[in-house]
Amino acid sequence: MKHILFPQEVYKQNIIICIMDFKIIQSSPKHTGSTLLLNLIHGFLSPDEAIHWDTERLIDKYLITKTHNLHIEEWENKYQQYKLFFIMSERNDSKVKKLINEKYKQKSNVLIINYDKLLETDKRSINDIIDYVFDIFINFIPKELHPQKDNHLIKEDMKKRINKLNETVERMKDKSFELWDRFTGIHGSHRNRKCHSI
Repeated sequence: MKHILFPQEVYKQNIIICIMDFKIIQSSPKHTGSTLLLNLIHGFLSPDEAIHWDTERLIDKYLITKTHNLHIEEWENKYQQYKLFFIMSERNDSKVKKLINEKYKQKSNVLIINYDKLLETDKRSINDIIDYVFDIFINFIPKELHPQKDNHLIKEDMKKRINKLNETVERMKDKSFELWDRFTGIHGSHRNRKCHSI
């Protein structure tokens, strides 16, 4: 017997198909706060999900993946079946100068966050960082992907995720760099480093 889909079922199926069309790629140079940024993305969209490193290997399986390959055209040409959104970070200070190509900054599917905006200081608390990033995400990430919960609950999820990140930094500070936490993506030997410098 052929199964008849009622309108509500059709609607749900269409929503699922629509969501599967989107892919969020966290693509940044190293040492620009990319691990923190990736965990903020997860805190916003999928707070209980582990990070997925290696976009090319995992893009078909997961919504959110991470790469250090900054060549956006390559990704767009290779994965034309998806609606790709890139969330990137860059840094320009006395220690590190790693900037995103200017040509990408005009693209509507590219969001670039400066490292200093992720930096916790005496004047910028973790709550301030979360408020700032949340406001950017809510306007950039497609509405179809937004969690069905109040904004303050999303922010709580983001904060819990960052607290977990910092706990992991502390737990792994004396371990070898070769070891890494599969949930947050933190490597060992992040001694004396908190979320803002990851």
